[in-house]
Amino acid sequence: MAFNVNGLSTYVKENEKALIKDIVLGLKYEGSTIDKLAKQLGVKSKERLHPMSIDPILQDGSNCGFTASGSTEISEREIATAIIKYNDQWCDKDLIAKFAENQVRLEAGEEVLPFEAEITDGIVTGIAKKMEKLVWQGSKTGGDLIDGFLTIAEGADSGATVTGATATGASVYAAVKQAVMAIPDELIDNAVVFVSPSNYRAFVDELVEKNLYHFAPDAKQEDVDITFPGTNVKIHKTYGLSGKNDKIYASAYENMVYGADMLNANEQVKIWFSDDDDLFKAKVLFNAGVQTIYPDMVVVITKN
Repeated sequence: MAFNVNGLSTYVKENEKALIKDIVLGLKYEGSTIDKLAKQLGVKSKERLHPMSIDPILQDGSNCGFTASGSTEISEREIATAIIKYNDQWCDKDLIAKFAENQVRLEAGEEVLPFEAEITDGIVTGIAKKMEKLVWQGSKTGGDLIDGFLTIAEGADSGATVTGATATGASVYAAVKQAVMAIPDELIDNAVVFVSPSNYRAFVDELVEKNLYHFAPDAKQEDVDITFPGTNVKIHKTYGLSGKNDKIYASAYENMVYGADMLNANEQVKIWFSDDDDLFKAKVLFNAGVQTIYPDMVVVITKN
């Protein structure tokens, strides 16, 4: 097939690098947690993560001499990424005799995709939303391209992941509290509890009542992390857990790794006009995957 590459969308050509960052790193989607995760760039397919743990042993220093003590442990975790693509096409003539026919340019060599900026921004935001859910709920055995954080935490390779289950019918507040109490001491200073939007709203409602209405969230409360009372643990709403109201997940951003390439121009964002079939076509190509560094620094609570 022969394509008219000279008909590439001007908007995409001028903003390609920014669009790639927005798509792969979720920078333009306000509900994204991807942009907050630790990053491992340069991953083509699979790569080893080598977290290091140092245990210094303190000695009596009142005498001369040198005796080595302590231990340095380097463990290994593998992060695997999948090559992800999006393809679509449009026929601008479908707009003729419609409200937007003035956007259609039929002259040869003047092919311009109607609403190209709006369409491109919609693609970027749409992919970001899909990726947000994928990095949390993805399951390769369920037909998804990658395993998400929940699947990894509950999988066979999860190691010493801390898990628990609340009583049947327990409140969201009780489930979140159980997650907070189960967080390992080594993690507590940087810990974040992740909940679905529905659980977030229920948690806020219960918190208002439990504080005898002394806690009064403002109109923008849903955009703000809440600190669990008596701790510095943040409660964070993520759309990645939408539909998973039975799961509460806790860890730290630096323990949650998002892998992608981003270093060798392997990502693509293209929109072009094809002379072969008179269609505008779009192609987005990138790779992504997630992994936790220390599986024993993850808490998953199942709310029955």
